[in-house]
Amino acid sequence: MIAVNNNFPLRDHGVSNALSLDELPRHRWYFIKEGFSPKLVEQAIETDGVCQDQLLLDPFSGSGTVALTGVKEGLKAHAFEVNPFLRFLSATKLQQARPDAFQAAARCLLTRLERPVKSPLEGFSTFTEGNRWNRWLFPTSVLQSFEAGMQALASVDQVHRDLLKLALIGAAMDCCNATRDGKCLRYPKGWIGNQATASDFRERFEARAEIIAEDLIIAPLNSQHASVLEGDARQLVMAPSQHKFRLCVTSPPYLNSFDYSDVYRPELFLGGFVGSNQSLMDVRLRTIRSHVQASWQQPKKNKFGTLYQGCISEIVESVDLLWDKRIPMMIQAYFEDMETILQGLRARADNDASVWLVVSTSAYAGIEVPVDLIIAEIGQRNGWFLREVGVLRYMRSSSQHVKHVVDVEKKSVPLRESVVIFDAAARR
Repeated sequence: MIAVNNNFPLRDHGVSNALSLDELPRHRWYFIKEGFSPKLVEQAIETDGVCQDQLLLDPFSGSGTVALTGVKEGLKAHAFEVNPFLRFLSATKLQQARPDAFQAAARCLLTRLERPVKSPLEGFSTFTEGNRWNRWLFPTSVLQSFEAGMQALASVDQVHRDLLKLALIGAAMDCCNATRDGKCLRYPKGWIGNQATASDFRERFEARAEIIAEDLIIAPLNSQHASVLEGDARQLVMAPSQHKFRLCVTSPPYLNSFDYSDVYRPELFLGGFVGSNQSLMDVRLRTIRSHVQASWQQPKKNKFGTLYQGCISEIVESVDLLWDKRIPMMIQAYFEDMETILQGLRARADNDASVWLVVSTSAYAGIEVPVDLIIAEIGQRNGWFLREVGVLRYMRSSSQHVKHVVDVEKKSVPLRESVVIFDAAARR
């Protein structure tokens, strides 16, 4: 029987969330709430004795914390990311430029923002005023100034282009009428009377460019051995590779019905990473099957160990209490995808490799899905040696997942974030 380690040294040290990233050089260029602390990566490198120039892998790059931390520690870093905006963000954080030359390019671009250009997003969906939902993400003047900057990037030196593009996207989101709240964008009370102006957008761009310039000085990088590939992690980890990793630190999407392609929809369209709702759906269909907001391919496997079988049977029996009848299929598909990931990682692992996998448990119909322990079982069935399942913190269950549950005790199922640590060889 697999047990969790409630006395894990990193428990309640804030390593599984991104609360401090908005203050750290390079990390602060664009805040992603779902990221985790570089302290977790640093601890994994130190604990497992990973040496300089050895390979660090992250199949779910997200905001790029693993690759960025690895490069700072002198490691080679390879990462995969299916969301094209997040891949861009991860890769851009690794870039280096001469600070004075970058500042000159930013000043030049700032003058171009004063000459607005019609945006292709005007009149599209909820991006500007005048739609049938009677709410809009951006004032038209902000989008037009943003578009002026995007068009001006074509004449910018390549070494500065992505850095300035990130500052433009960040400034636009600073001026967005909606704010991120959990799994969606919400419009705060009184937002119509508090919309940003083109002048506000220019000020935010200037401020963000100054932060980037400052970090280029205080946190220089040599990222020649770093790469962030865009694509489906399930396919990329299974592709043959001559590069064996020494350490993998990663955090796949949680089994919590969170659609990252939806919550970062504004950035995907702003940056031209997608150009239509169909291309957005194409991104969504390449992600891990951790939510029900897409017509997924049906899973084929259903043997993931005794813990999985126990909880999925109970959830199926309580299907009338679920907020979506497709949840049992989603759970099955999620673990099928995670088995694919673990199989691919095993083939890419060096002889003394280890994997630190950060996940969260879930609860549906008031029934716990012990994701960490199920993944531990899956890993052991696919050639990995389980070192431990360390608890990082405990959390409350989402109200959405238990709103139809009558049993009071089942309405407060405690969830936990854990790190599942595997080794390629048995430890002595």
